[in-house]
Amino acid sequence: MLESMWRVMQELHFEYTEQFFTALLPMMITVILHGQGMRAAGRCFKRFGPHPRRNPHEGPHVILLVAIVAIMLLTHFIEVFAWAVFYYAANMLPEFRTSMYFSINAYTTLGASNITLPGHWKGLDGFEAITAMLMFGWSTAVLAAVVQRAHSIDD
Repeated sequence: MLESMWRVMQELHFEYTEQFFTALLPMMITVILHGQGMRAAGRCFKRFGPHPRRNPHEGPHVILLVAIVAIMLLTHFIEVFAWAVFYYAANMLPEFRTSMYFSINAYTTLGASNITLPGHWKGLDGFEAITAMLMFGWSTAVLAAVVQRAHSIDD
């Protein structure tokens, strides 16, 4: 099995392995940024959310949820920005504006930008998309926990 994996790696000329290791830096930055964003969303809920000691129907639940979603959207936007900085700083794309547009399309898996990375870097945007899917899942889990907690206090 190991030998067949080695053959496949040689056929790919380590192209995707190099892309994976290159993508580790923006992937790590994305995870760190996301952790901070989700922490901020949690603090917002703890600070302004309903508490059992208070009247559970007191307070603007919808406004709180909008604020938490806004924190999450801002977090995702900052992550897109970080990937764009990476593409631009690594000279993979010629202008920062192009890098930002490319990153938004890669992060959201829309892929409609008609911009491709040069040479053997084609496919690196897939690692951004994979990372983004995990971050969207993380955000969804946090939002579900917030909504569940808000409803359990209401009951």
